[in-house]
Amino acid sequence: MKFVLKAVLSVTFFTAIDRILGFVFKIYLSRELGAVGMGVYQVALSVFFLLLTVTTSGLPLIVSKKTAQSGQNGKTMHGTVSAALLVGLASAVLVCLVVVLLQKPLGKMMASPESMTLLLFMLPGVLFSGVYAALRGNLWGKQKYTTMSIIEVVEQTLRILLTVLLFMLGFNKLKMTAVSLSASCAVTALLCAVCYFSGKGKLASPKGEIVPLLRSSVPITCVRAASSAVSSVIAIVVPFILMKAGNTREQAMYLFGASVGMALPLLYLPVTVVGSLAYVMIPTLSKAYGSGNLSSARRQIETAVTLSIVVAALFVPAFAALGLPVGKLVYDNVDAGRFLSHAAWLLIPVSLENIVSSMLNSLDLEKRGFVNYMIGSAVIFAVLGMFCRNFSVDVLIYALGAGWTISSILDLLAIKKRVGIRFTFIMPLVLSCLLVLPATLLVKTLFSLLGSLPHLLAIAISGGIGCVFMLVLSVVFGILDVSLFFKKKTQKPNAKKKAKKPCKSIAKTTL
Repeated sequence: MKFVLKAVLSVTFFTAIDRILGFVFKIYLSRELGAVGMGVYQVALSVFFLLLTVTTSGLPLIVSKKTAQSGQNGKTMHGTVSAALLVGLASAVLVCLVVVLLQKPLGKMMASPESMTLLLFMLPGVLFSGVYAALRGNLWGKQKYTTMSIIEVVEQTLRILLTVLLFMLGFNKLKMTAVSLSASCAVTALLCAVCYFSGKGKLASPKGEIVPLLRSSVPITCVRAASSAVSSVIAIVVPFILMKAGNTREQAMYLFGASVGMALPLLYLPVTVVGSLAYVMIPTLSKAYGSGNLSSARRQIETAVTLSIVVAALFVPAFAALGLPVGKLVYDNVDAGRFLSHAAWLLIPVSLENIVSSMLNSLDLEKRGFVNYMIGSAVIFAVLGMFCRNFSVDVLIYALGAGWTISSILDLLAIKKRVGIRFTFIMPLVLSCLLVLPATLLVKTLFSLLGSLPHLLAIAISGGIGCVFMLVLSVVFGILDVSLFFKKKTQKPNAKKKAKKPCKSIAKTTL
């Protein structure tokens, strides 16, 4: 138990550093490239991530499982890693070759020739990731969590430094952004190789390991590729629809870059807390479900869902009221701030979708989760299609919200069917949504009253008070019961346990 806690704390610490670095880097890029450049880069990056998912996403998980199962049998472990290296590199080479041969039609699909050029500069990163995926899986299977986290932080740091250096030397900024990405992938692959071989790892015959590896990894790859494919299609479709609605190519890329490239990364920051909750909770949920302790599984699920709603709702008023000044301060872009303000409510459905989709993996419902995700994605594109003639970036907000909400509902219904949860989180959800309104008004009023202060200070004070106000309202209205965080209930040794009524408060539903 101590090892698990230590590993979670270590990974959380380095993940926080990595995310902060990534966020600062995103701000720097947005200011250097501008909204149009960010739109071009975002389109290429979404396709790059799709290529990574297709070639490597299933390998680390399977290699980690086989490494853990092999124990002291080094021969089996080395054969698995060698097979993964072979599969990863072969699939990466194949995918890169297809992109190079089809670069002209793919470039037309991207709505921007520059995006295709950037993708070509990113292709070496796909090859290096084929190496990284296999070796990362080995480190994962050996429970080298801290080593993996440090490598990711080093990768992010070196990419930032290289990008800044190349920009200062006067090279083309868009192209150098892609070059730095490939270079960082190369560094990651190299560091993983050093860790593997210094840990007495070696290459061995992959005979007998390739087919089992493919059989296990392909289904996982298909599920994750679907998610990346949806993001890539959105990145391609939205600029096209914007142009069909009367915008020029530059205007379309500007709007896409300001919304998806700038605003959404800011919006996703609070979801990190929900992701950490899922990371900590899922192993215990898997254990409870695997041992047949469904009552414990139900309590964990209901608690986690309610907590994710509360956490998301805390930040909605700050984003809704301060979107414009935040966009101006962070990106020097009013349109990014306007999109952030209008999209603030998305925090609740995206947090809910994030936590419940993660739960499906613990309940052996991966295939059901894939189907639900595809249904939600179909809803997204249906909404986009319905408003294609009178399209604006606000339509994208409604489409994403509708898709995430539908997939979350379907996931919850699947979970209910599997373990019999009660929807005790519906009332906290309704109350949280209602409480957002007065909290948003409070934040707007405070910010206007603090207008004489520097923008950063005014945003920090009004936004912070808004979050605290939401937290207090959550306690007052019974959404959150914090009493158990400060005192422990004692129970007499011979006292008979009384049956408890199903509780709706998050703290009363314990893990």
